[in-house]
Amino acid sequence: MLAVAVNAQAATSIPNGKWSFVFTDAKGRGAEAPIRVYTYKPRKCDEKCPIQFVLHGVKRNASEYRDHWELIADNYNLVIVAPEFSQKSWPRAAGYNLGDVERQADREKWAFSAIEHLFDEVREGQADYRIFGHSAGAQFIQRMVLFRPDHRAAVAVAANPGWYTMPEWRKDKSPDSFPYSLVGSRAGENELRQAFSKRFVLMVGENDVDPDDEGSMQSAPVKKQGESAVERGENFFKAANSVATDIGAKLAWELIELPTGTREAEAVSRAAVEILYGRR
Repeated sequence: MLAVAVNAQAATSIPNGKWSFVFTDAKGRGAEAPIRVYTYKPRKCDEKCPIQFVLHGVKRNASEYRDHWELIADNYNLVIVAPEFSQKSWPRAAGYNLGDVERQADREKWAFSAIEHLFDEVREGQADYRIFGHSAGAQFIQRMVLFRPDHRAAVAVAANPGWYTMPEWRKDKSPDSFPYSLVGSRAGENELRQAFSKRFVLMVGENDVDPDDEGSMQSAPVKKQGESAVERGENFFKAANSVATDIGAKLAWELIELPTGTREAEAVSRAAVEILYGRR
């Protein structure tokens, strides 16, 4: 009998150093929505090095976010994968922050699903990955854990999202529908049960100015979520705890308040790495 190889050869093998390539997601939207992917791989890394996804903010500047993680990757032996969701293919907040879930009936065409497909494209035997997002990227991750709770992220970290899709699907419990809650969306109790069981870390800081929402911060439903970034994060967690209690689920989520002044992408990245991998 032939032995089955433990380490699979990646469809796209990431070379050492800085690199980029265009990912055409055959399982998703294909050639209509190519994704430029920026990577960094330390020379001492092999197929056992963890894959760390890094998601950009509203500026869609994935290469800069990749660069923020270069020294971190050297210190922790990580392969950095930073996909860029362009305005052309994933326009405005609906296309990126909200995962394109309203426009795409097929969940494999969601922006959230592109992460899973890209993982399959570049992994070389790794069973899971870690993912970090800042600002608009944090909004992306906050919703990804709700809509794709079958994701393979061992840890998902969202740093300074401006506002939230509240984890509530029952119309009698929420006056606001999607995107401000799960009411009327493609996710409900079953997705929440699975999402609550996965490790998700929300990092929030005071005085955070979040321009990634294209005006959504001024809407009445967002204002009801809280006056400050910390208050909105705390209310999101209170809602999650309440729902988890209602449905008898254990909540494996964490809320961390950042030190004052820690809101720039590079500084937040340094704070996040200790959550993802421990102090080194």
